[in-house]
Amino acid sequence: MTQFYYLSAKQPLDTGTFGEVKKLSNKGHYTFETAVDEASITIEKLQDGTVPNLSYPYQYEVMAHLGDFGVNKDHINELDRKCLQTLFHYLKAALDKSFILEFYTAWAGEEELEAAEVKELTMDELAAPDQLKLKNRSKLVIYRQRY
Repeated sequence: MTQFYYLSAKQPLDTGTFGEVKKLSNKGHYTFETAVDEASITIEKLQDGTVPNLSYPYQYEVMAHLGDFGVNKDHINELDRKCLQTLFHYLKAALDKSFILEFYTAWAGEEELEAAEVKELTMDELAAPDQLKLKNRSKLVIYRQRY
């Protein structure tokens, strides 16, 4: 089974690949010096429908390359940590565009089941990448600030 990660926002967010550290080789090609340099995340707008556990109109799939976001793991490795840190920085920047974000994860086929856990944080309370390690069918709601 595959674990899927989703993000929703009130405003459009940047898409693409984030966190890669490429170096220009002597031959003029871009390469990665280490696997950690290659570890990254990709944010893509959902094309087919919406995820029922997400509330906002702009919905995205979040994918990790070479690592993951630590779901169902007690200990994460260096690649996982890089993906979590990249996601952490992405979300902090995305809160400048959208007052509120939702980050949700579910196994394939379980996306329509009710969220088992919902946590709420403000941007100030989101202090460390490890706070993004969710359990299956968990949702994290992040506010720029509370009213």
